[in-house]
Amino acid sequence: MTWIEKLDSFWKGLLIGLLFPAFCFFCYWLFIHSQLNFPRGFIKYLMGGYLLSNVVKLCGLGNLLLFYFGLTKKIDGFTKGIIVSVLLYVGLVAYITYFLEPSIG
Repeated sequence: MTWIEKLDSFWKGLLIGLLFPAFCFFCYWLFIHSQLNFPRGFIKYLMGGYLLSNVVKLCGLGNLLLFYFGLTKKIDGFTKGIIVSVLLYVGLVAYITYFLEPSIG
């Protein structure tokens, strides 16, 4: 059994799909805004500039690479987990956009 066959699980795809954008969020802070405290100061800075939802969207785009990997390797369980994690991130972006970031105007 290869490592790709071991990866073919809905739960592994869901877990990796949830953790990979969080890892991208951390890397974004590390390489661009490392002078701010993580996570409190960084999130406060992003919310003050109405940027939190946009940064979460960019980090969620990393799941597109995982989805493409799952499709090319034909590991359907993994790919289904990635899809569910993307839907959860869409819900998170909607919550941030409508409830956490104040409306401009």
